[in-house]
Amino acid sequence: IFGFCDIRQFTDATEVLQEGVMEFVNSIAQIVHMEVALHGGSANKNIGDAFLLVWKFPGECTLHDVTALANQQAGPDGLAIQKDKMKKICAVADKALATFVVIIAMLKKSARLRSYSQNPNLNQRIPNYAIKMGFGLHVGWAIEGAIGSEYKVDASYLSPNVNMAARLEAATKQFGTSLLLSEAFANILSTKTRAKCRQIDCVTVKGSVQPMGLFTYDTDVERLPLDLQDPRISVDNDPEAFTESHKQYKNEFEEHPDIVKTRGWDPEFLAQWREGFLSYKKGDWQTAREVFTMCKTMRRTVTGEVLLDGPSETLLKVMEKEGDNGKAPSDWRGYRELTEK
Repeated sequence: IFGFCDIRQFTDATEVLQEGVMEFVNSIAQIVHMEVALHGGSANKNIGDAFLLVWKFPGECTLHDVTALANQQAGPDGLAIQKDKMKKICAVADKALATFVVIIAMLKKSARLRSYSQNPNLNQRIPNYAIKMGFGLHVGWAIEGAIGSEYKVDASYLSPNVNMAARLEAATKQFGTSLLLSEAFANILSTKTRAKCRQIDCVTVKGSVQPMGLFTYDTDVERLPLDLQDPRISVDNDPEAFTESHKQYKNEFEEHPDIVKTRGWDPEFLAQWREGFLSYKKGDWQTAREVFTMCKTMRRTVTGEVLLDGPSETLLKVMEKEGDNGKAPSDWRGYRELTEK
């Protein structure tokens, strides 16, 4: 599993913080690296404002096993993979997704990082500044090895699947969401965890004619109550002092405090969305437009204010731009080309 995450508005932050940008990046890296390690993954590369992260499957789970599950390949008795291997693959995928959800919460909890939102120069440049990141998750093969020369060597991965994780992260901005998951990755999540995600589009990307579903997991960090008197949460403390990921959970998405508190969805919203998305894929854009218009303002903040839904806004714009008098184009096949990177 490849995860890619990127610090938003990094160029502006660099120009404002200048020599202080190193501490800024390293404070974020401390959280990212720690949560990845606590969830069984490893940090592979730090690329300025971005991080490449990797989760490996147990040795007994072969590429064939992962591919069969990711592509939902069926054999004579159902999926062509043993149940014990399926369980292990799903466990790794759940941990990878949980990592990114917890990082989103930790960025909010960290007093050290919150201090940047009070930096007058940052707020002058970016009003109401808050640290945000985008995240992409994909699964697939890669060649692992040493890359470079006798002058400089890096241990890394070469594969179009690595690039796909980065492209998913970049596309989060188009959909107004923090997290984007490929369909292959969503397919290897456990049944309970996948039920908490929603498909938000079906696209082809540059260089490929194979349609790919895009999924997200909705979060709302404003739902995370902060006890500012908690001695663990101070500017001087490292993230290890206030992470909840050291504990063992049977179902992290139901038990981890930071995941539970930042949940940005409810069953009613997901059911409504799925009805609209099914109509969108089938080409019934009139029904899809009506449902997405409702979904756009259906979510609420912890104070009851409307939380505009990014994917709803995006698909409404897609249908307005590509529609034929309000209807799906005559050549609509249930997916579109994702032209932007």
